[in-house]
Amino acid sequence: MSLRRLRAVFDRSERALARGVPIRKTAVGIWGPSAIEQIVEGAALLREMGLLGAGAPPAPVVEAGMGDGRVAAVLAHLEPARPVYGIEWDPVVYAQAVENLRALRRRGGYAAVRLIEGDYCDPATYASCGLDLGAPLVILNYPDGNQQRLARFVARHAGPDATLCLFTHDRSVDVAELPLRARRDMPVAVGPDWRVSIYRVRPSA
Repeated sequence: MSLRRLRAVFDRSERALARGVPIRKTAVGIWGPSAIEQIVEGAALLREMGLLGAGAPPAPVVEAGMGDGRVAAVLAHLEPARPVYGIEWDPVVYAQAVENLRALRRRGGYAAVRLIEGDYCDPATYASCGLDLGAPLVILNYPDGNQQRLARFVARHAGPDATLCLFTHDRSVDVAELPLRARRDMPVAVGPDWRVSIYRVRPSA
């Protein structure tokens, strides 16, 4: 499937969820759709930083708070051999993500994407899909006020090679529970630039 067709699926999803409001309040935070092109640019930046791409370790990617599933879908499109997991707590948004993935699979591919309804700060959520928290993981999140809680969870439960990646427009966002490995700004054509902050649990021995 082309990115153009993928974009069409999520354009419909955006209209269904937003209903004229650019940011939706969910059960535990907020959801605002990112442009598919910006997600592609974000994935390219993660490749430059050595977290994705052919030379990166084959760690599963977990999107903590996946919204309608667009980030997970784009990552699966760009890296079809890499396991991609999306976790969402809000039942309405999760249902839309499931519908979107079904639409994509009818057009072929995306078998490596797993969607989980649950709390991304609960070990049981990861266990429910056989995801080993102790293994190397790349965890993505758009901070909406839950970033400290997520960082504490990753610090306490994830393995030494787990990486937390925060994508945000807010330059004040930071977490104290994990050491900062790298930080990059990602200019975009329209709207405020993104900031990508990479935190590593701890270097492995």
